[in-house]
Amino acid sequence: MNKQDFLELFEAAIRAAKSDSSPQVARCVDAMSRLKEAPESVALDAFLTTSSLGGRLARVRTEHPNPKIRSEANDLLYTWMRYLYATGPKRSRRDHVRDRQNLVKVISTGDSKRDKVREILQKSLSKVADEVHVEMKKRVADCDHWDVAVSVESAMFERLGCFEGKQKPKYRSILFNIGDSNNPDLRRKVLTGVISGERLVTMEGEEMGSDQIQKQVKEIKEKARFKEENRLKSMMMLHQSDHMIMT
Repeated sequence: MNKQDFLELFEAAIRAAKSDSSPQVARCVDAMSRLKEAPESVALDAFLTTSSLGGRLARVRTEHPNPKIRSEANDLLYTWMRYLYATGPKRSRRDHVRDRQNLVKVISTGDSKRDKVREILQKSLSKVADEVHVEMKKRVADCDHWDVAVSVESAMFERLGCFEGKQKPKYRSILFNIGDSNNPDLRRKVLTGVISGERLVTMEGEEMGSDQIQKQVKEIKEKARFKEENRLKSMMMLHQSDHMIMT
């Protein structure tokens, strides 16, 4: 597949996406699947030289009513993002800055609050590389913090809705805990996939604490449970003693 074939296939996918009929959905999904299989060099060349490519795909990913098409568009976009990040060290600084700006446009939702949440998440996750031990650096280097930030924010938005009203405290709790300088454990687990975005959204504040904090909380709970068990045993013994006296 050459660049022209790639662009024609992309246009076919976009045309098919304009209809929600079963045949057109199938055509769109098939076209996007074939685009994912295109040679990396061809896909990257098309993405970087055709400025509207990423934005059009991003709109399909966020706005199309059919979940199959949204899912395929999401996978295809992330494939291109991974290609782009992989070329970072090989390109000049000016080219890399330009490509990064294009990438930011691609991952934009068009909602300033959602985009701000993604930016905050990405900034927090980017700290992990400087916080892990040597043996973890290779694994962390293979993780795309923008990719993870987008995934986490998408899970937050799907579960919680907009960053407003009664959902604000939950959003703030997640953003605070991921960015907390004393909580590198949570950042690392989210970036490396140990904790998914879907799981993170359901966690309580204390669950998001550092490993050390969680250990301390567990010890406090164990002591409280032990104290309560002893209290109940003492009450039972006292009750039995009183019963013996009465009989």
